[in-house]
Amino acid sequence: MYIEIDSSDYRVLHPRPVYLVVSRDTHNVLNVMSASWITPVCDEPFLIVFSLWRGSKTYSNILETREFTVNVVDDKFIDKVWVAGTKSGRELNKWNLLDLKPVEPLRIKTPGINGSLGFLECVLKNEVVLNDTSLLIASVEAVRVNKELYEKYGWNLYRTKILMHSGGKGFTTTSKPLYPST
Repeated sequence: MYIEIDSSDYRVLHPRPVYLVVSRDTHNVLNVMSASWITPVCDEPFLIVFSLWRGSKTYSNILETREFTVNVVDDKFIDKVWVAGTKSGRELNKWNLLDLKPVEPLRIKTPGINGSLGFLECVLKNEVVLNDTSLLIASVEAVRVNKELYEKYGWNLYRTKILMHSGGKGFTTTSKPLYPST
């Protein structure tokens, strides 16, 4: 039996992977935020779309430097993800507050996060404005992964617990991979 719910309840599309996005300003001050509204949209070239509120520090930083990293995290990052998603980078330095350590990037100036499962080095290519949000279209210039957890066709889901946001304070992980019988 189906019931109708509020047509603005986006959580019907959750859980979704939650990432830590690192940006920097023109003075090289790093910022980090949580984001789950990131998705690949093209594979040749590899492009992603990042839905982002235009009032955020991350948005300002990305417009200034035209780059950012998307860090894939596991359940060990849950507290950092929560703080990065509930505090404003305009009010405090979240990078320092969360005691994050950088991983030197290969193609851009913005680092990845040490301890993450991996990260994408992204360069802003285009922006589509939607009300108070923008869709940022970015090319992926380099991808770095933990070699112990990534295989030919993706993450080893038996060994990783990629963090996913289900809504509010709710999170889950990729702890039980399922495969079709045919």
